[in-house]
Amino acid sequence: MIVSWTWNYGWLAKVGDVGYMDFAGSGVVHLTGGISAFAGAAVLGPRYGWSAGDEAFAPHSVPLIVLGTFILWFGWYGFNCGSTLGLHDAGGGALAAQVAMNTTVAAATGGITMFAIQYGLLRKYDVCGMCNGILAGLVSITAGCGNVETGSAFLIAIIGGIVYKGSSTLVEKLGVDDPVDAASVHGACGIWGVIACALFDWGNGFDHFHGWSGFSCMTDDNGSCRTGIGGTALGVNILLALMVVLWAGGLSTVIFAILKFSGLLRVSQESEEAGQDAHSHSPSKAYNLSS
Repeated sequence: MIVSWTWNYGWLAKVGDVGYMDFAGSGVVHLTGGISAFAGAAVLGPRYGWSAGDEAFAPHSVPLIVLGTFILWFGWYGFNCGSTLGLHDAGGGALAAQVAMNTTVAAATGGITMFAIQYGLLRKYDVCGMCNGILAGLVSITAGCGNVETGSAFLIAIIGGIVYKGSSTLVEKLGVDDPVDAASVHGACGIWGVIACALFDWGNGFDHFHGWSGFSCMTDDNGSCRTGIGGTALGVNILLALMVVLWAGGLSTVIFAILKFSGLLRVSQESEEAGQDAHSHSPSKAYNLSS
């Protein structure tokens, strides 16, 4: 439904005669997943014995987190650069190159930002925090990777890292157990991404807006650059974020609530404490811990 409203030239593409801008899916993809993850975690409730900051519930394999992060980062180039939908001319190739540079800078900057924040708070080297910072930078730039300058991508990712950290802290304080910070990485940074791509569009301030036009400004029927449309574009992108939250978040809450009250959402406490690997899978453990 959200794709029908947006990438399928639905009603959000026509609002204000400017439409939304979300090049590769900060809102259409990531916010949709992030707000749904928040709804699921909130309805499900925390793991047995969980409390905010409890080391017993810390990630169990830093190497797997790092490997997964770099697999995602590598795949993001197909995600973002591939959203140019073609390399058959010089303009498409140049835009794809710009997208790749913005993606690279944002990922690295997001990771360094979170690494610095965590070191400042903990005086420890938080590799897992850095990995989620990388993803926060990637999500933040995904909407605007095709219509912002690389310097803007750098700033967007710094703010994205801060948004992720603030959201993660807030989610914990609300008592929501989100084991992989999906709501913060994809949800909060998804909202920031769709706002940032309108704020930092490489048009001439808020007077001109490029959006989907890439290196060119949006034009009127005479081929002249349209003026005074940056504020409208920002408003439509905020509307996009709001509609995704209402639609995906609302429906997810209803679906998860139905599953919860029907007894189909959660495994038994015995299964959870033993671990689903041990309870339901063969072999019964992911790692050989014997010496």
